[in-house]
Amino acid sequence: MQTAATKPTAKQMLAAKRAAKKSTQQERAMKRAGTVKNVDRNRLSASSKAQKENIAEMLSGERVSKDEALTCSIMMWLSLQDMRYACNQELINFAEHIIKQVQRLGLYCNTDDPANEKSVEFACREASQAVEKWTKDFDNLSPNQRQIVLHPLQNLFAAYEAFLKDAPARLIAEVSTYSLAVRVAKKAMTFLELDGGLISAIDKVINGADSRAEARRLKMPYAEFTDRILHAANLLYDVGIQADKELSAMYGKPLNPVRPQRICDVRQPMIKMLAANKGGALIQAVKDSEDIIRHCDNGTGFSCFNWTKHFKRAANLIGLMRQEAAA
Repeated sequence: MQTAATKPTAKQMLAAKRAAKKSTQQERAMKRAGTVKNVDRNRLSASSKAQKENIAEMLSGERVSKDEALTCSIMMWLSLQDMRYACNQELINFAEHIIKQVQRLGLYCNTDDPANEKSVEFACREASQAVEKWTKDFDNLSPNQRQIVLHPLQNLFAAYEAFLKDAPARLIAEVSTYSLAVRVAKKAMTFLELDGGLISAIDKVINGADSRAEARRLKMPYAEFTDRILHAANLLYDVGIQADKELSAMYGKPLNPVRPQRICDVRQPMIKMLAANKGGALIQAVKDSEDIIRHCDNGTGFSCFNWTKHFKRAANLIGLMRQEAAA
């Protein structure tokens, strides 16, 4: 029996009721959190299992044909020989394409061997640095010196040649597609990041404006202006050449694109199509490339594309576009 001294007051009863209600809410919240956590674990487990199965499938199945392996091998050694005497975007693109493929192959084939994975990554980084040095110092090097500089790339080509002798065809197709998607994304972003005034001048020149007049308008030496126009047009070419069939279908006949080397080359149909509508086709190319890369990454659980850097570039680009629109 409660006495007056022990009987709780109305204030105490209300406080106890609130505490009980809060405790019940916390308990329910914890249960919900636990349920969600379990679901996430299940999803993660299922995703990991699917990724492992996908990797296993990629590493098995039909092998690359001897003819295809031989063709790739010949292309590598011919390009390496050409790099002793010439420096052009085709040679650079081909070297970068092989390097990116080997980089991704290293992730596929060394899922249980982190040390070897790092070894492959180091070899790819050395090869990339060699290509950069060769490009930068080309005019100051003799053919033999260029060959020495490119030795890391030569080693990488040799390793890829050996791998192709017993390589799964589906795996090679995937890493090749991945590499090209990365190239398109980077080239398109590089073009879109160009100075707004230069992009405007490029658009005018592409559509027939006098290039010298545009150079004067920008108060830029004509030689420098020409170099920058051709650089920009080559970025467009590198994006468009990967979708030549699709663009030709849109155009209604074969585009027969050529790599721009003179001002007149920038006025070809493919370049016009990519530069039209404020680079709308380029923006779509970036999105399509992102989808391809994301699909490959999600299917394996690993990536050799710098998403953080890519999204930072995209955010900066959106900011610049908004500033130009507001100006």
